[in-house]
Amino acid sequence: MGRADSPPPLARSIDNPLDILAHEHVRQEWLCDVLETIADGLPGTLECALAGMVIDALRIDLPLHHKDEEDGLFPLLCQRAAPEDNIDAVIRQLCREHLADDTYCDDLIDVLQALADGQPPRNPEMAGYMIRGFFESYRRHIAFENMVVLPLARARLTPEDLSELLERIRKGRRRLAGLRI
Repeated sequence: MGRADSPPPLARSIDNPLDILAHEHVRQEWLCDVLETIADGLPGTLECALAGMVIDALRIDLPLHHKDEEDGLFPLLCQRAAPEDNIDAVIRQLCREHLADDTYCDDLIDVLQALADGQPPRNPEMAGYMIRGFFESYRRHIAFENMVVLPLARARLTPEDLSELLERIRKGRRRLAGLRI
């Protein structure tokens, strides 16, 4: 823990899309660390700049990363995986987790915005439980993708697949840059 000051920078010059996804996992681990720090500090308030970074990560970065995986990485991996990889069930589970996480983020953003606005939660224990539930689950999700999905993708995807995935990710980042202006 202890990385609550600022997130690692966005991946801008990485040419391997799997390295970009891995780098985003590092940023997501930072997010989990910050959420843990926030949960530990309840019922206190949240510094506005940090709250903005965390809220942006939950509102923009996380769904975009999920979209990169679901619309780019996962279909390519399904095309290239060997039958013994049993990847279909894994990908279905990861997509269910993405949906649950994206839905959970909406409630989490409300709690974090209130903290940033100087409003302590009505029930700090419940807020802490909610925040912990998210980051603990998400840490497991990231670890699984790092241990299973990314290594399998590195083994199975072709150079053409990687080029296609890279273009899809870059397109999403251009759209993200437009949202942040």
